[in-house]
Amino acid sequence: MFAYNAKLAFKSLNDRPSLTILMVAAIAIGLGLFMTMLTLSHQASKIPIPHISEQIHLVQLDNREVDAEEAERFYEMVDLTYQDTENLLNMDIAGVQQSLAWNTHGILNVEEQDIQPLRSSLVATNHAFFSMFDVPFLYGNGWDKAADQYGQSVIVLSKASNDYLFGGTNSVGQQIRLNTQVLTVVGVLDDWFLAQKFYDRSYSQARPDQALIPSNLAFNNELPRNARFDCWSTTSNPRKFMTNFLTELKTSECAWITFWAKLPSNAKEDYQTLLGQYIDSQSNLGRFPRENQFFLTNINEQIALISGTNGRQQMLGMISYMFFAVCLINAVSILLAKFMRRTKEVSLRRALGAKKRTILQQHLIEVVFIGIIGGLIGIVFTYVGLQGMLRVSLYSSDYTRTAIDLMPYHQMDWEMIMMAFSVSVGCTLLVGLYPIWRICNVSPASQLKAQ
Repeated sequence: MFAYNAKLAFKSLNDRPSLTILMVAAIAIGLGLFMTMLTLSHQASKIPIPHISEQIHLVQLDNREVDAEEAERFYEMVDLTYQDTENLLNMDIAGVQQSLAWNTHGILNVEEQDIQPLRSSLVATNHAFFSMFDVPFLYGNGWDKAADQYGQSVIVLSKASNDYLFGGTNSVGQQIRLNTQVLTVVGVLDDWFLAQKFYDRSYSQARPDQALIPSNLAFNNELPRNARFDCWSTTSNPRKFMTNFLTELKTSECAWITFWAKLPSNAKEDYQTLLGQYIDSQSNLGRFPRENQFFLTNINEQIALISGTNGRQQMLGMISYMFFAVCLINAVSILLAKFMRRTKEVSLRRALGAKKRTILQQHLIEVVFIGIIGGLIGIVFTYVGLQGMLRVSLYSSDYTRTAIDLMPYHQMDWEMIMMAFSVSVGCTLLVGLYPIWRICNVSPASQLKAQ
């Protein structure tokens, strides 16, 4: 009986094909826009390094002035000063890894004359960065603790930088110039996709850094400091610290360095106690005039809060929901018109002994067919929509981001594909309930009498 009803359902798709096409188009177009926005949101809200994200914590200490505004969330709090960063790094805490990160830039160049110099964004950090964040390596590895201490002239390249400067070959041990300073390549990163670049608190998409260097190397060579300097009101023109006045910056109360700690679940409470004790000890030296306050926020908590403040994404999502709802309402009308044309046929079958459940099964199968076809075409529309949004993202960034870097944010994964089918079939079944109920409850006598 199921096979017979499926055959009838498939055959009825050719009954008034214009209505079938309109029905499928309504589902597919609405689904395409809905899944485009949902996919963008899904890819953007993915948790970076999810296998260890709950262990990675942003460390913030409230060294601000007494009259500073209250900070209730991590993004309202300042980062760390240079002296706090050094003090925490010098504490040997069992089971805890700590790292810092700040941004700089420079020109990377090699001896090969045919290769143009590469204007690069760099991360100044320490050796713990690579193990803490489980950074994948294609060649070599990160530098050691001695390189941090003495500011040795070493560098870790991204895969893209290595492809550009060395043709993708193993460049470990090769020499490279950063501005005028000669550095030795000790490692090359493998592909490392981060849904949001969390480690510098920019949470940016598709703006990868080209290389990483020891923080002390960057200080020793007076590399520019691309940072937001949150300083006390007594500090005149904090922007001067971007390129000069390094000695003054190191002793100032300007917060600008992003600091991270990898805390196993059994170590978090001890680390919090240590931070409280550290703030108390610094208060005795005349620092930290405010109430003992610090923030420890893991990556999951950060992404949740950042995603919740993305007004543009929420607005686009709301528009896609409403548009899909309009398409579904139109689908109800189309399906009702299509099914109600069959009242005479259904009445005749009922008069000959067909049961309601048989009629119900046939029309449910037909609705499922429509949902599957709409889902397939909707996925195609979603692909087209994502490609369009990719070009919008490229244009809006003045092509400072590349299509290769943006592509992971504009493609459907299997989770989204399965969701598209589920939404298509589920919503088609939902909008088909009323038309199916109407056609199944038509009185055979009234139709046959009319004949």
